[in-house]
Amino acid sequence: MTSGAQDLNAALEQQQREIITRALEETRWNRTAAAKKLGITFRALRYRIKKLGLE
Repeated sequence: MTSGAQDLNAALEQQQREIITRALEETRWNRTAAAKKLGITFRALRYRIKKLGLE
């Protein structure tokens, strides 16, 4: 992977982390409600939380 691609991946992960964290805070860490707010499944949210180290 090139340096530019790594930078892009890092930026995208950071953006996802911020969006997911905001949704979780707005729903008082209710993952089901946060997933609905984000328009993704609970399972997808759970996967992202684990991948991004937000547990």
